[in-house]
Amino acid sequence: MQDTAFLATRPGISHESFLRTAGRPVASTRALPSPAVAVSQTSGRAGPSPGLLLSAGAGLAAGLLGLKSAPKRQRQQRQQLSSVRLKAFGISIAGTGSAAPENVISNDDLSKVMDTSDEWIMQRTGIKSRHVLKPDESLRSLGALAAKQALEAAKIAPEDVELVILATSSPDDIFGTAPALAAELGASRAIAFDLTAACSGFVFALVTASQYVRSGAVKTAVVVGADCLSRWVDWSDRGTCVLFGDGAGAVVITATSLDKDALLGFQLGSDGTGACHLGVTSTNTPVDLGNGKQGSSSSYGKLAMNGKEVFRFATQKAPE
Repeated sequence: MQDTAFLATRPGISHESFLRTAGRPVASTRALPSPAVAVSQTSGRAGPSPGLLLSAGAGLAAGLLGLKSAPKRQRQQRQQLSSVRLKAFGISIAGTGSAAPENVISNDDLSKVMDTSDEWIMQRTGIKSRHVLKPDESLRSLGALAAKQALEAAKIAPEDVELVILATSSPDDIFGTAPALAAELGASRAIAFDLTAACSGFVFALVTASQYVRSGAVKTAVVVGADCLSRWVDWSDRGTCVLFGDGAGAVVITATSLDKDALLGFQLGSDGTGACHLGVTSTNTPVDLGNGKQGSSSSYGKLAMNGKEVFRFATQKAPE
């Protein structure tokens, strides 16, 4: 799947100004748990962001679960949900951080193991070298290092973090790496989950985290974008493997007043028809489960990319 994400940030811009720009009546902000809006890529009309709908659905689920609780617990949950609905905050970028593996692979290094050269790679990509994780290193630790730097810059303790989102297409664990990353970071109170949207993943994660903060559900969140695609490329394919390296970046976002909101707006989109042009797909091998019934055993292959189509998609959609 090919995703697009466009983000506009500017401190000091009110949500009312943004809503007027997007064409949505300002009065409608009072009915929303957060004044954020998303502009539809297909219709061009403004509407509540997907993150808001997700938050509303989570709140409804929590309310339904609360029906089975004791009366006191029910009252507490209703009060909590009510307080969330009544609040609306802006977001502030409180700190940033980054990390890259110490292991650096140059074009000259690659020329020793495949039919390529520094000149060939530089002419076509402009890339001189790339950082690559060693076999005994993990994406979890790389992401935690970037997040630690961001927290230190923000002067916020890990135990004060309430949400950790890891944007990645190459987790250490298919069940998710964010919880392990949060544990290594020391964010013991945080909700943590992975989000996968390939190249646009960090923007998707930042927009998602901002909805949690804007609604009042959390006050402090860490967003990490990290990948180790070097582990998924075909190192014999010189047209693809030279493009990818490993690294991590992180931001800390905190709640602030609406008049200091740093996120002006965003536009997100996805086009599943391009899935065949870039991805890491699985192969299913039949497994006999008895009485003529079958299941399957799955394994992932190497990263495959149609560079011309990916380039065409990017250059076509970005100007829109």
